[in-house]
Amino acid sequence: MTKPDMRSCLQLIKPYQPGKPVEEVERELGLKGVIKMASNENPLGPSPLAVEAMKENVEQMHVYPDGNCYYLKEKLAAKIKVKPEQLIFGNGSDEIIACLAKTYINPGDEAVMVAPSFSQYDIAMHIMGGTPRHVPLTGKDFEYDLDAVLEAINEKTRFVFLCSPNNPTGTILRKQELERFIDKLPDSVMIILDQAYLEYASDPDHVTGLEYIEQGHPVISLRTFSKIYGLAGLRIGYGIAPPEVISEINRVRGPFNVNAMAQVGARAAIDDDQHLEQSRKMVNEAREQLTEGFAELGLKPVPDQANFCFVDLKVDSREAFQALLRRGVIVRTGDIFGFPTYIRLTYGTPEQNKRFLSNLKEVLDELK
Repeated sequence: MTKPDMRSCLQLIKPYQPGKPVEEVERELGLKGVIKMASNENPLGPSPLAVEAMKENVEQMHVYPDGNCYYLKEKLAAKIKVKPEQLIFGNGSDEIIACLAKTYINPGDEAVMVAPSFSQYDIAMHIMGGTPRHVPLTGKDFEYDLDAVLEAINEKTRFVFLCSPNNPTGTILRKQELERFIDKLPDSVMIILDQAYLEYASDPDHVTGLEYIEQGHPVISLRTFSKIYGLAGLRIGYGIAPPEVISEINRVRGPFNVNAMAQVGARAAIDDDQHLEQSRKMVNEAREQLTEGFAELGLKPVPDQANFCFVDLKVDSREAFQALLRRGVIVRTGDIFGFPTYIRLTYGTPEQNKRFLSNLKEVLDELK
């Protein structure tokens, strides 16, 4: 077949490898009741208010969605106390990351990010011909070293990606550290503060990001309805930034990029404080349950502020993954993050956590 050559910068991108659907895993392995603890989804499901709102609006799906997310924008702005013109919505926060790169990155530009962290930062930079620069998270608990991040910035740097709580480690940025960092940051560098798991963070020293935006710093906070709100299947995320930044990003945002059902579900979910509190409570109890269970196995997860943990099993994570899979439990291997003996585990219900721990004990006995 004759075709144009693929752009050379795309050769640096490894296509995302999604896991198989639970139903397919059950069919292949002859199992029932497989549990997925790999994708940081909310096991409590979506907000009941969101489900009811979507049911009421399903007959309107022949109409194009509101391209400006007007009603969702007004409601969310009032909820988090920002101006509507400071908000942008996307098909997941992934799309907003891609739009940021399209807006501000020219070939040869650079972005600094920590490692391990979310792979979409690298992908967005490579697509635009930019270069990601990685700064390893240091210390036994993968703490941020913002001095090292600052040292990695040069005249080509346009972005600094900071994920807090960080995926996959669950570690957070702290206010005083980030404030000192911002004070030293060159004016031409934007901080992209990825806060997909913000609602799970209970540490009072954790940053929200809004204060820096209000002060006029070049910061955009990325958030999502996929995690604590339980709307991952609708793919809706949002960004908060100064109005001039939002206006520039909107030049590359596609029309009707957020589907109508996502807008309806998100608007209703905003009101469901009970669902959010139940989700937080479940995660806090799961963290305690799993930390105790790991300790009995001689393991210690990285202290986290998210709905998942990152733990060193001290065995090959691929082998552990396959052994757990055969027992009907799906986790995320750490080799994709550069840590081949770690797994990332989404916190589940008490029953799911108990089953995981029981199966993990069998697996570790088998592999050691």
